[in-house]
Amino acid sequence: MKTPAVELAPLAAADAAEIRVWPPYPPPFEPLDYALRAGGWLDQFPASAANRRLAVRSAGILVGFTLLVDLRAGDAEFYLAVHPAHLNRGVGRAATLATVALGFASLGLARIHLKVREWHAVGIRLYREVGFIPGETMTLEVAGRQTAFLAMALTREAFAARSGSR
Repeated sequence: MKTPAVELAPLAAADAAEIRVWPPYPPPFEPLDYALRAGGWLDQFPASAANRRLAVRSAGILVGFTLLVDLRAGDAEFYLAVHPAHLNRGVGRAATLATVALGFASLGLARIHLKVREWHAVGIRLYREVGFIPGETMTLEVAGRQTAFLAMALTREAFAARSGSR
């Protein structure tokens, strides 16, 4: 699959309003829908010096958003959401690569980590292909349910070696 070209820009208030009315995720991704709604990621991680919120556009259309949160001491946690109509089209890969590159090159991060649901094989495969290394598993409460996650991490050095940039 060809990875689409995407552009990242700071997430504007109009982008956040648009995201909140995206259609729901189809099966099997329904459990991810809470992230788009009131009380979801955009409310949990408001714009601040500690949170970088990015709109992901392809051909000028808002197709997703990414977050680098809890920026401190060279470390951040990564979040990704793709518009339901753009799932399985390479947008997640393009957005992940662009955000990780920005985090390492422009924000000076040394490590980016994430949590992905254990059932989300597509996400786990994507993150592995980008260079994230699996770590521990954990159970967290999300939207009132106990959910199993896999922690993954990527260092600047590993990303540079994988992408051929130094």
